[in-house]
Amino acid sequence: MSGRLVPAESDASHGSRLLRARWLLPVAGPVIEHAWLRLDRGRVAGLGSGCPPPAGHPQPIDLGDAVITPGFINAHTHLEFSALRQPFATDGGLAAWIDRVVAWRRQQPAADGGQLESAIRAGLQESAADGIVALGEIGTASVTISTLRQGPRLRVFRELLGLRPLPDDRPDGPVAAALRDAGRLARAGLAVGLSPHAPYSTQQPLGRSAIKAAGSLRRLARRSVGGRRPIVPLAMHLAESADENDLLEHHAGPFRDLFERLGVWPEPPPRLAATADWISLLARAERGLVIHGTHLPDDPVALARLSRHRDRLAVAICPRTTLALAGRLPPVATFQAAGLQVCLGTDGRGSNPDLSIRAEARCLIEAGIVPPAEALRMVTQRAAWAVGFEDSTGRIAVGRPADLAILRPVSAPATADAAVAAVFAADTQVIATLRGGRIIAGSWQSGFQ
Repeated sequence: MSGRLVPAESDASHGSRLLRARWLLPVAGPVIEHAWLRLDRGRVAGLGSGCPPPAGHPQPIDLGDAVITPGFINAHTHLEFSALRQPFATDGGLAAWIDRVVAWRRQQPAADGGQLESAIRAGLQESAADGIVALGEIGTASVTISTLRQGPRLRVFRELLGLRPLPDDRPDGPVAAALRDAGRLARAGLAVGLSPHAPYSTQQPLGRSAIKAAGSLRRLARRSVGGRRPIVPLAMHLAESADENDLLEHHAGPFRDLFERLGVWPEPPPRLAATADWISLLARAERGLVIHGTHLPDDPVALARLSRHRDRLAVAICPRTTLALAGRLPPVATFQAAGLQVCLGTDGRGSNPDLSIRAEARCLIEAGIVPPAEALRMVTQRAAWAVGFEDSTGRIAVGRPADLAILRPVSAPATADAAVAAVFAADTQVIATLRGGRIIAGSWQSGFQ
């Protein structure tokens, strides 16, 4: 895709446009054939089928047989790995994969912040090129505000982890530094969250500290956005590996071996909590995101607790990563039977060959796990709710920000079902991605004006 990544400050576009396309998939309503879509000041001003009412607009942009959808949302990713040419090997399971990740991180120059900034920018550009307008990013280090404001919307979940007890008043500790950085982002007006990493890497008291810190971040964010009540969600990797319970229950197994080898296992052993207890803690937040959850069907207590709190907790699955690390696809049917909102993420190039959210959906569609219409909801409306962006993106409706993905299938879809399926076809091209009415990747192609 051609085009450039533009800053988020361009959201409030003051231009007016009238788009014509064969198909419009609002998600919030029925599919529209022979559609028109009017944009004004970065928002959707009207939509319909056939001839639009006259409103003094310039010549319409005729997109031919294109399909217009809400911009896609990647609910979970780690952009720090975006410069990798290939993912880390996944043989040996999650603990072995983490060992490789830690070895890679320790090889990175400690003072070279430019390398991280470059990776983040590359990941944002790649995401926008695939039609992604928003991401739930796990932040592990400080990144400049200007980099984070490039292109798609970001919810930066600042990562918290640690097995060794750290006094709350220790200003030089990694947890304190992460919370200070989250405050910096909130004061700058960026959407923030917190991410206690995982039950095997995070002491239970740190989770309680995260809930308390989220309250402080809400107050900071409210001042930066003019008094509106912001959401500060929590996200956590849960039930990723069958080996987790050995550590949580017995302080044994591959994770114990890994942490001893890395020199991070403390004595006395840390206070670790069961998966179900972490779910109860996440439910104390305004919004919570359970990441992966591959082995939750093996823990009926945790799954029942997650279902009980489905009014504020969602599940983000990363199908290709789960297949690589666990040898199977996520238990989508189990989550749906529990009434949970399920959305998709790419996890990142540390475990995936690319950042295509459409490829994640295609993985489930080709396996017969979800139909294309449900996959579209998973990467738009459901994902927007999961990361706290439901007021900003995820569906096309009058008055909402014009966050759009414009796609050109190889063959013109003849039916509404075919148009939805074409969104995820491997040979469908993303022509342009719009955030707030402005193109952040791609361009108005010649022949479509």
